[in-house]
Amino acid sequence: MATEAKDPTRLKQLLEDGIRAYLAGSDEIGVSAALAVGDARASYTSGLADREAKRPVKDDTLFIIASVQKTFTNTLAAARIVEGKMSLDDQITRFLPEEVREEGSVIRQVTPANLGTMTAAMPAPNVPGQPAHALYMGQPPTPQLLDFWKRFNPERHIGTSYLYANVSEVTQGFTTVGAAGRPYPEMFAQDIQGPLGMEDTVVDVSGLPPERIAQGYTAAGKRIPFRGVGFNSTAADMLRFLEGNLFRVPSMPLLTYRAMQLAHEPRFQISPGHFIGMAWYTTEVGQGARVVSKAGGNGGFAAWIGFIPERAAAVVLLTNGHPASSKGGPLPATGRNILLKAAGIDPASIIPREDADGGLQPDNPEV
Repeated sequence: MATEAKDPTRLKQLLEDGIRAYLAGSDEIGVSAALAVGDARASYTSGLADREAKRPVKDDTLFIIASVQKTFTNTLAAARIVEGKMSLDDQITRFLPEEVREEGSVIRQVTPANLGTMTAAMPAPNVPGQPAHALYMGQPPTPQLLDFWKRFNPERHIGTSYLYANVSEVTQGFTTVGAAGRPYPEMFAQDIQGPLGMEDTVVDVSGLPPERIAQGYTAAGKRIPFRGVGFNSTAADMLRFLEGNLFRVPSMPLLTYRAMQLAHEPRFQISPGHFIGMAWYTTEVGQGARVVSKAGGNGGFAAWIGFIPERAAAVVLLTNGHPASSKGGPLPATGRNILLKAAGIDPASIIPREDADGGLQPDNPEV
């Protein structure tokens, strides 16, 4: 069984079968996928990166990963906790601009743990002005975000209930920047990108050849004129990131590995068998195994990454479109089924769990 599980031909067939079921006959939606079990790897591409130009997806095509990038931010936050520069239970106002410390009252109750687990009682609607872009580009918080922090006064109790909110991750990012005294791009390059060789994971794609950049589309096939906010990446780069989460890659500092392990740790139970750590969702699947995952969707793109620590298995799915109907179910379900089969677990034997990950927001530019 161990030899069969690590057969690259079998892994590639699992990717192809799962993606074909998900696409439900579409030959235009672009997909780039990667799968690993132990030291065996496989990749698969299909469809078009740009439908109008009839340009196919290739292994080095860059897709928007959308809310999957929350795992980057929370890994960086966890690294600052490992360093002792902040703690899970700190008041985040210790690390935010002085005007927030002086004028914000309720925001003082929020901790990095609340932000990572989406229990900070922050609202689901995004704060306008693209504060995430400012964070990822190393810029200061936007005026709209500063105003949000100062006026923050939720109707729910902080730390008691789960609600998916993009502003929680943005706030976590600026809290981390304040604790580190370094801009986000510098931390990302030093802790994640450089050690894992993720050279194709970038925010700004303006200097890259156009033929490498995937275009996003709505479920109706309409070309989306804006490009979503945040990171772009390839399936190969994101698989390296997952492998770093599974085991300590030789090039990776111990700090990053310890931070990744801290970020995975379940901290809040969303529903039976379903938990969230620092942006990572954990679903119990039986047989002593659990799926750790994150979904993302924005600007016509959808992404899902997941791994099973107990089986050293990981999968990446990146797409630039959304099937109107799919025999394979939503993208997270497709990814989970591929991952389970790769790890030797029958998906039919798993108790269905409600997926609380709200990362799939395909056509929203304001993140």
